[in-house]
Amino acid sequence: MEGIPCKAGGSGGEGGCGPEGDHPIRRRDIPIDEPLAFPRYTFFSTRRMKSPTLSGNEPSPWADGLYSIKRHGVTISNCDSEPVQTPGCIQAHGVLLVLDSEGLTVLQVSENVSEHLGQMPEYYLGGPAEAVLGETGGLKLRDFCQRETIDRNPIYAFTHALGNTGAEYDLLVHGMDGLIVVECEPRPEMEERSVDSYSLVKRSVGRLQAALTLDEFCQTVAAEVRAVTGIDRVMVYKFHEDFHGEVVAESKREDLAPWLGLHYPAEDIPWPAREIFKKIWVRPLPDAAGPLIEIVPLQNPLTGKALDMTHCGLRGASVMYTEYLANMGVAASLT
Repeated sequence: MEGIPCKAGGSGGEGGCGPEGDHPIRRRDIPIDEPLAFPRYTFFSTRRMKSPTLSGNEPSPWADGLYSIKRHGVTISNCDSEPVQTPGCIQAHGVLLVLDSEGLTVLQVSENVSEHLGQMPEYYLGGPAEAVLGETGGLKLRDFCQRETIDRNPIYAFTHALGNTGAEYDLLVHGMDGLIVVECEPRPEMEERSVDSYSLVKRSVGRLQAALTLDEFCQTVAAEVRAVTGIDRVMVYKFHEDFHGEVVAESKREDLAPWLGLHYPAEDIPWPAREIFKKIWVRPLPDAAGPLIEIVPLQNPLTGKALDMTHCGLRGASVMYTEYLANMGVAASLT
């Protein structure tokens, strides 16, 4: 299921590539005599076939394990092995801190910390959590980590004012491999509709319980997610045995073209992205065209490896996916 807050919706997973030609969705008819293991469909894809930048004899650009979306090229020929779980970058609206779990020493930080908090990344590296969060924030984090069981599932810790502006950030915390990962996201302004969110969700649950068939249930899901969030298009995808996707339910703005019934090739969602979908339930991308912010340093000094960002809400998106969305006129997505 994917919701599109701004314009229109694309295929349901990270890693798609983008259309070719004048129309934002390119038809690809599968000949009857082609030896494929699935029925004959008319497929729709937003993949733009590009000339690969690597020959078969060249090593993968992420062979050293320190992949960064900003530094390494991804093409149609190698996206199926792209390490999307270790992108080396985050989305620009938040700040990422990586601490050691013993003393909460800062090991890594996103390079945009200077914009949010006032100092360059190197200023915070090797210092205590208090260097970033202030004395009060650092103490609150230490207390939180002592009270709670920190695992790979991010949990809300507290809201805290950071930097000289006093802007409030929501802190989400998770951990693995002796690390504590802290995601700092600007606290959203409360809207009038959020006050009534409980009644909206209660109504939606009632309508879902009343659905009598799977098709009715899927259509109700799409309609109710759109009603609760206010986004422009919500689609529910079904994945077939050969892994190609089909839009089986849709709720959209009246002026948008319908995509109900479209089939997308399995290649539109590469294997690494599929693996992440098994582990996380929600994947927000509030600004598909936003800049990517690199983590400093790329190699974690405690583990000697790239940071596993599978469970990070701020995880940077594959450029293949953001191009895919751009080609379809999509400004943001929620999967």
